[in-house]
Amino acid sequence: MKIYLLEFSWLALGVSFVTAAPVTSLSAMSLSCQTQSQPNPIAAEYPTLTTGTINGTVAVLPIEYTLARSIIPPQYPILKGYKQLLPGFAADKYPLIIESVLDHDIQSNGITIPDFSRVVLSFPFVDLLGDGYSNFRYEKYILITANPVAMAGAAAYGEIPVPSTFEPPCDGYAFVPGSNKDVFFNAYQGEDQALGKPPTVAVEFAPAGSAGPYPLNFYKNVTNQPSFSTGVLCDNFVTLYNSSVTEGQYAPVVVVGNVSVAAPYLPTAMTFTGVYGLKVDRAFIENNYMACASLKGYAGTGSGD
Repeated sequence: MKIYLLEFSWLALGVSFVTAAPVTSLSAMSLSCQTQSQPNPIAAEYPTLTTGTINGTVAVLPIEYTLARSIIPPQYPILKGYKQLLPGFAADKYPLIIESVLDHDIQSNGITIPDFSRVVLSFPFVDLLGDGYSNFRYEKYILITANPVAMAGAAAYGEIPVPSTFEPPCDGYAFVPGSNKDVFFNAYQGEDQALGKPPTVAVEFAPAGSAGPYPLNFYKNVTNQPSFSTGVLCDNFVTLYNSSVTEGQYAPVVVVGNVSVAAPYLPTAMTFTGVYGLKVDRAFIENNYMACASLKGYAGTGSGD
């Protein structure tokens, strides 16, 4: 895979956003808890680039192909690369990807921004450029901690940032009470958590005890496809699967469980049972605000390393 490395400035984004209601402040979040995530292992190696770690779960939600087609803007074809990577995948299904993660120890040019949590539904294998080959991920919404830099960054791509609170508040997952293996993660839009409303997105996973139906190369593929919303600017978010936070005792764990997503993040509220994914921590290099056309030819098949 070709990796594009660009320098990034946190300043002068010039993006505004509106929150419907105040949410938990970053300072309050940082004072109330401490993350269990490992430090950024590649900051010293790439001091002028945007790096960090993302710790949490990534899972495959098999949805009807017709549903995916109704959500992805109609001008963009869906490439069939996933059929080659997943030969046993049902012909009438499409692999929607959900990532529930904590972005941790983010550094660039000696600047560090506070950690933040996010949940994103990604629609991979989208032919944004119409060349029949280049794979991109379409993302419309992002549930995210009310971090001004992170929210402005998402909005710059045309993505809709939804200020949210999370349980746990500063980790990508927590253990289910009474268990040291099963994990959960809840996202609440706006002030829903304070008001006692159910989570907007809820995930709960247990170790699968097997390799699961999806090979590691599939996860590497879909998590390394550039993402877009409006199709003008793309985020080349390179996730690494060979750093110290993803090997040895921190190697990915195949998990299986349930995921619930409220509307409008899918057209109607949906619950998925028995879905597979990974519990995994990954280092990343983020190349921001790239012209999508500059990523022409990106096959999405690299390891991310």
